Amino acid sequence: MSNIFRAAALGLAALSAGCAGSSRVAVPTQAPTATASKHIANDGAGGLVLPDGTRVATDATGGFTLPNGSYVRRDASGALNLPNGARCLPDGRSGGYNCP
Repeated sequence: MSNIFRAAALGLAALSAGCAGSSRVAVPTQAPTATASKHIANDGAGGLVLPDGTRVATDATGGFTLPNGSYVRRDASGALNLPNGARCLPDGRSGGYNCP
């Protein structure tokens, strides 16, 4: 009778080991990448080149209208205030801006 219990215990141990082994699936992970800031460049002709390559004309205040119709205003410190609340700071080189 003890052989039956021993065989049953071994069977359960093997069965549970198989279940535990299959639940330990390795999930590949990626190291977080640093997000580069986006740059708005001065086009040298009174306008700006947006990160996607779109060119926009600035108005007398330094603001401009995006292709979707939203207005980007330039504040007293020279930064651009985007419609989504982000603030693009002057980059200190040739009239461009760095955006988050």
